[in-house]
Amino acid sequence: MAKVAIVTDGVNDLSEEMIKEYDISVVPYRVIFGDEIYRVWSRDRYTLSTEDFVQKLTQCSKKNLPHTSLPSPGEFVQVFEEAFEKADSVIACLISQKLSGACQSATRVAESRFPDKDITVFDTAQTMAGTGILALEAARMAKSGKTKEEILNRLETLRDEVQFIMIIPDLEYFYLQGRIGRAKKLLGMAFNKIPIVNMKDGVINSVGSFSGKKHLVEQMKKFTQKVVKLAKTDDIFLSYVSLKDETDEIYETMKANGNGLTIHKYQSSSIIGVYTGFEVIALCYIGDWDKDWLLK
Repeated sequence: MAKVAIVTDGVNDLSEEMIKEYDISVVPYRVIFGDEIYRVWSRDRYTLSTEDFVQKLTQCSKKNLPHTSLPSPGEFVQVFEEAFEKADSVIACLISQKLSGACQSATRVAESRFPDKDITVFDTAQTMAGTGILALEAARMAKSGKTKEEILNRLETLRDEVQFIMIIPDLEYFYLQGRIGRAKKLLGMAFNKIPIVNMKDGVINSVGSFSGKKHLVEQMKKFTQKVVKLAKTDDIFLSYVSLKDETDEIYETMKANGNGLTIHKYQSSSIIGVYTGFEVIALCYIGDWDKDWLLK
């Protein structure tokens, strides 16, 4: 029996191939349109595809925008039970507790239903690939036979070095979701500004803005050339919802300067689109960060 099992939630944006290779257990997240409920386990396991999500989003009214819902206590119970069939201890790497109640729910389930079991709920202080990259690192260590303490120490070290950055050209949807005010939306649209946000201290933080999509691609190309030199682990995640052409162009530059890293380019799950709309490009890696690398 393995020493440690790794659990994560459906925001992880990992592939099913990674999840199966490293035996990660996943608690599904929900995307909700009105009375329609869909579940997401990973970027390619879901009951609502990203393409169908985009279509539904373009057709829904401003009063009926989608939202997400965290896993139920029963789903945590089921996944923890399955995890203990293959391991003595469990580490649950979950979305930032400042963005979701998943950590609190998992902790309550662990304390009430598994009082004699060894479960640690680890707040990644991240979302999407930021959560996934830590779960993946933990699962690799678990598979190699590392102890729970070794894995948790590594996660604590890496957590502050995870960089998850989103570029969001469509200010309208960001505004409708309450992420920016009306004045900022109008100002951004008037000057063709594209906001840049990242995760800092467990919450979404404004970094700055680009002027126009062409500038976006060129700046991202320059930025990613620095990222591939400074990344501290082997994986970089580059994702999109509908901006495939722009992402492909950025990816080709990254691949040419890849420095032996694995660059995962993919269409993200529908969860990110709930908050950003379908015009978004996201980059995630572990390493150093300076916003001037992106803005200058």
